[in-house]
Amino acid sequence: MVVERLRVCRHTLLPLEGQALAVRVGGPPCASGQPFHRQPSRLVGNSACYVESFRPRRYSRGRRMKALVLSTNNYRSFPSRKQRFARRLAERGYDVLYVEAPVTWLAVARPKQWWKLSAWRSGVHDQGDHMWTASPTPWLPYFKKYERVADHDSLTYYRYLQSLAGDWTAEASIVLTYLPFVPRTLRLLGAPVVYDCVDDHSAYPGLLGKATVDRLEARTADIASAVIATNETIAAKFSSHEDKLSLIQNGVDHELFAAPAMTWLDTLTTLPRQRRFLYVGAMREWFDVQALGAVAAAYPDCVIDCFGETLPVVRDGLAVHANVVFKGTLSQAAIAQEAPHYDVALIPFRESPLTLGVDPLKFYEYVSAGLPVVSSTIHALGAFGEDMVRLASTPEEFISAVQDTIDADSLELRRSRVESSRRFDWSLRITEFDRVLDTMAHHQS
Repeated sequence: MVVERLRVCRHTLLPLEGQALAVRVGGPPCASGQPFHRQPSRLVGNSACYVESFRPRRYSRGRRMKALVLSTNNYRSFPSRKQRFARRLAERGYDVLYVEAPVTWLAVARPKQWWKLSAWRSGVHDQGDHMWTASPTPWLPYFKKYERVADHDSLTYYRYLQSLAGDWTAEASIVLTYLPFVPRTLRLLGAPVVYDCVDDHSAYPGLLGKATVDRLEARTADIASAVIATNETIAAKFSSHEDKLSLIQNGVDHELFAAPAMTWLDTLTTLPRQRRFLYVGAMREWFDVQALGAVAAAYPDCVIDCFGETLPVVRDGLAVHANVVFKGTLSQAAIAQEAPHYDVALIPFRESPLTLGVDPLKFYEYVSAGLPVVSSTIHALGAFGEDMVRLASTPEEFISAVQDTIDADSLELRRSRVESSRRFDWSLRITEFDRVLDTMAHHQS
């Protein structure tokens, strides 16, 4: 039912009725319109004798409100909706603390993550334009497997936030969270919550229990005043929260990718065959080595350039294919300059609940550069025609789709993709995010 409703209401906020609750035991209620501050030890769930809806904390004229963004990415990692929505909060008048991705003590075994184990000691960093960042103290492992561990880590997380200079926990007016694992933190913070769900967190590989992650996420959604999903597959998980659910897909800095593409296309009279295929993104457990290997074997005279961090198992699995080249990471701006000069862009993911439910940023970047795309089966991409993307579920289908895509491509189709992808620009996604915030504020005023 929720999926059918979202097809009608796509990119619009559904009526918001549910509100998160703060609970105080004993004592008189707060005066009407006044901020409701709690002692953390007094929060006891919904069984208390006194319940009050969260209200935005009010500030004297000229003083900026404060917002917390609880992220699963570091601030200086690849730019995504997390940084963009955080910056939008700053543009709307908030001082924003962007809390970077947590790590567990298992990072001791990963030399590349050692710096994160002590990053919390450096406190809050001013990034300018009313944006600050901080990196949390390490968590206990197994928080995705055992709910009691998650609640322990939530308390550790809250106490870390509480210790930061700037009174962020006492004065937070809104929390934008990408973490479904810290509902206890959200309760203790006591501010209105927006939960932006961009992945099926229970489908990730590793030390987790699906039922545990689902319960933690359900608690997070219950607390949230608004829930955002990136696509209908993710939205279907929140069928019991239709009253506060909206759908905002990922987007692209359209001008960044479109300008180099159009500059190059305007120099051409026919579309040349480059004999180069492109992949951009992390190559981890979800990467389909078999599919890419099959394409490499079928097109030995074509180079497949792969940009992004790569697991050793992926490199080893493709080592026999000399035409697969791992080129490390590049900035978005550098990728935008390179992208138009490829024949086709690839998204080879292994089929799993995780990959079926993603809304890949790379797709929007590829088509904004005019590139045709061949992808593994991803539900969010099924809405687009073959002039934009062909889907393949087996290595053989992948090979065939690559050939069909190259044969069908033209200068006209390249220009059409660039132009039609304007509708994916982040500015339009930000407008949708604004609607969520405005509607939430209206219901809580």
